[in-house]
Amino acid sequence: MSGSMRTTLRTAAICASVAVVAIAGAPWASASAAHLTTVASGLDSPRHLTLHNGKLYIAEAGRGGSGPCVDGPEGPACFGTTGSVSVLDHGKLREVVGGFASAAAPDGSFGGGPADVEFVHGVPAVLNQDLSINPQTGANPFGPQAATLGKLTFAPGKHIVLGPDFAVFEAKHNPDGGAGAGPGEPVIDSDPYGMTPYRDGFAVADAAGNDLLYVDRSGRISVLAVFPVKLAPAPPGLGLPPGTQIPMQPVPTSVVVGPDGALYVSELSSIGVGVARVWRVVPGHAPTIYADGLTALTDLAFDRKGRLLVLTFAKDGIAAPPSDGVLTRIERNGTRTVLASTGLAQATGLAVDGDDIYIANHGTSPGTGSPSGTIEKLTVRW
Repeated sequence: MSGSMRTTLRTAAICASVAVVAIAGAPWASASAAHLTTVASGLDSPRHLTLHNGKLYIAEAGRGGSGPCVDGPEGPACFGTTGSVSVLDHGKLREVVGGFASAAAPDGSFGGGPADVEFVHGVPAVLNQDLSINPQTGANPFGPQAATLGKLTFAPGKHIVLGPDFAVFEAKHNPDGGAGAGPGEPVIDSDPYGMTPYRDGFAVADAAGNDLLYVDRSGRISVLAVFPVKLAPAPPGLGLPPGTQIPMQPVPTSVVVGPDGALYVSELSSIGVGVARVWRVVPGHAPTIYADGLTALTDLAFDRKGRLLVLTFAKDGIAAPPSDGVLTRIERNGTRTVLASTGLAQATGLAVDGDDIYIANHGTSPGTGSPSGTIEKLTVRW
């Protein structure tokens, strides 16, 4: 996984517990007992989900491979071409296109590769993460064989066409100026993690760049927003004196277009609990906070009534012992309802189809592991 998530999902210890913590200052309610149904399994680090023509498409970050391997602050990451896009169609899972670069731990966990998929005139557009980048050039550590890393790519048929390079853009421009980078963390870094169709191109959340970018139809990249660092209490595991405030990097993980036409962006927000935000972005204006007091967000979606759904990777944050993920609905008046938690772990992707909500679960697990990456379905009566 990339230095991208800057103390990211790779540092998370994940498992399951059953409590749901209400964030102070926000009204909460509980939904009736949620029943999650596993509709697909055996996925390699599934990330964002996309519905297209009635089918569910899944970006699989892969399980790395036999190497070469590079050492990072979170351990070795080994290269392979196991990233892919799969589709779930009438209950059957099949690969649409494979062969994308992937880097993962030697056991195949915490893959970094394809993170999101959308469509351009029926052609899959695939957003790919980066492991780490050369701060001068934006190059990845694996060389030309890993050319898809850090890029928007296109997959007409079974071959892959390279598009805009976000790492090169970051190396040239560094829009956030490296704000909030701690000891040993790179000042220039890129990890494209989420995107959505916008205007005639795509809005792209760069998790390591701490910005929201725009790619036009010609492949030009520009900046829509830069998200600020937030000072918050240090988590207990860091061993700092009680009350110590430390900078929390925003780490934007997903972007969607809201019913009002604005862009909404989620934060992983480093390792803090209750410090993640949802931003509302209107190009040409400073971003504003739409919701606060959340934890380790990995995806957003709006339901068919225009209410915001937010997905939490782990309710106790990524620096704590393993905890459940959480799916929360935020009403327009700010009221929050937990729709699901028990049974969610490493929750990484979200898609809504009428009354059905699809969730990418065990999103840092290899398909050959136990558990493997899965897709869960939750049916909600609105």
